[in-house]
Amino acid sequence: MRFALTLVVSIAVLGCIDPGNVEADGGRVRVNCDTFSTTWPVEVIDLTGAAVRGADVTAINDTTMSKKSTGKTDNRGIALIDGKVVGDGPVTVTASFNGLTSNRGRFTFTPSECAGSIVEPRDLRLQLQR
Repeated sequence: MRFALTLVVSIAVLGCIDPGNVEADGGRVRVNCDTFSTTWPVEVIDLTGAAVRGADVTAINDTTMSKKSTGKTDNRGIALIDGKVVGDGPVTVTASFNGLTSNRGRFTFTPSECAGSIVEPRDLRLQLQR
């Protein structure tokens, strides 16, 4: 009798546990992820550290050299680089404004199935130089 009661209670408790995304045949349901391109910010500053509006920013894929994204900085001195345009792998980023050029910055872009894309570092600051 004690065994029967323990079995009934065990079955009742197990029935209340959510099995997660399991199909009727016991297989897991595939999780459909939203895949999207990642953009990442590049900040351009002048020699005093102030944001530069209207600087030209260029990002080039180091592996293919043919995938390139360009843009201009906004009022905050920030341009967004689109990872979908630049592609996977290491990317070199430069900026120019009124005859001045910046140091070279680097990103590594790695796509991820469910989390958009992974970019290291997450942001970059380029300083214009004489």
